[in-house]
Amino acid sequence: MPLFITTTVLDFVHAFHRHEPRDAMVLAIARESRLMGATLYGYVVMPHHVHLLIRPRAKMNGPQFMKVFKTETAQAVSSLLSEVELKGFDQQRGLNGNTFWQYSFRSVVVSDEEIFWQKMNYIHQNPVEAEYVKSPDEYRWSSARLVLNGHLSSEHGLDYSAVVRSLGTWAVDGGSE
Repeated sequence: MPLFITTTVLDFVHAFHRHEPRDAMVLAIARESRLMGATLYGYVVMPHHVHLLIRPRAKMNGPQFMKVFKTETAQAVSSLLSEVELKGFDQQRGLNGNTFWQYSFRSVVVSDEEIFWQKMNYIHQNPVEAEYVKSPDEYRWSSARLVLNGHLSSEHGLDYSAVVRSLGTWAVDGGSE
């Protein structure tokens, strides 16, 4: 069954307030999902947290998936942060062994199609509710545009290549942050 997952940056540091770390996070979400054999249905990268709608592979549960996911995505993004941005982590760094993500995460089992679309809508409305954009498909770091353009399969989730291409074509097609 799919999971709706929310994970937050340590101390709510706005690690994703610039384009480069947000782009890197979208690519890391797609890459890690693919490498771990998970089915990615939806995502959004907000300044200090990420929402996923994902189904880990059959022999992997949510905590196992997130352990690897957090390690790999932290490595992908941390190297892109400036010294000033990294200082935001100083207060908690080393206290609990985490240097990027909070230890915990929230996970909800998505047991039916109605809940699936409710969670997908929640993910896509996040940037609208935060008043970053007027419409979900205007936010580059969300799967909304991909879903609207038919890149979501109920069996295979989002097409990996479409996720990667979406970042490269954004400036050409329009859209805002």
